[in-house]
Amino acid sequence: MNYKNIISQIETKGWFLLKNVYRKRLISNVKKEFELKKHIFLKIQKEKGIEEQVLNATHHTIIVCREMLHLLEHNKASDIIEEYFSGKYILNTMGLSSVPPNRGNVYTQNIHRDVRSFTGSAKLWLNTLIMLDDSNSDNGATWILEGSQTLPEKPDESYFFENATRVYGKSGDVLLFDGNIWHSAGVNNTKKSRKIITPIYSKPFIKQQFDYPRSFGFDFKENCNDHLRQILGYNALVPDKLEDFYQKDEKRYYKKDQG
Repeated sequence: MNYKNIISQIETKGWFLLKNVYRKRLISNVKKEFELKKHIFLKIQKEKGIEEQVLNATHHTIIVCREMLHLLEHNKASDIIEEYFSGKYILNTMGLSSVPPNRGNVYTQNIHRDVRSFTGSAKLWLNTLIMLDDSNSDNGATWILEGSQTLPEKPDESYFFENATRVYGKSGDVLLFDGNIWHSAGVNNTKKSRKIITPIYSKPFIKQQFDYPRSFGFDFKENCNDHLRQILGYNALVPDKLEDFYQKDEKRYYKKDQG
């Protein structure tokens, strides 16, 4: 693969589709585990009174669904992402959403970008979208307004849908796109849901939306290889004691190669 060409397309159009990143067996295992454990998310959402607000969306799914950790292992997208950031990066957030069948609703069908603060051309964020199901015009494939990563304000709805591109792909494909780009999930006219997982990566100095290292526990990193330890944020920790701040390089909470 020519990384420069891929990154050039992300810089200009705002997105690139990387095919055949994950094997069918892994995708199947991820989907099966989620179906067994999604009630955990639904229970909490209901208890907090936000079940309608986040209908068909679950967040920080790797905390409960550990099979999804395999999606974060080094793969054909990893080196592209590191090249895009010109260095180390971490997982900022990750969740699973479903475009329900029979024209059902999910909040990602609103025109949005996943980074609330417009950051211009600075490469601070990169979104990825893992297709757990084939994505096509019938089941709500994602709309992307090419080049809109340069627009600070949300485009008009009529302009968006008249000019946006739909991204079609197969289960196991991964869509890479600029964190500033305006996009929207489509409408699903079929009888089956279309599921995706969206790991969003950032420079290590940007605060994670969920404290993955502390949630998994500091001992968990001993079960991780170097790549997964980096992605989960174990090399970009923030100390809360002076004794932890004053450390030799190898024991630093925030490693000096994190930018």
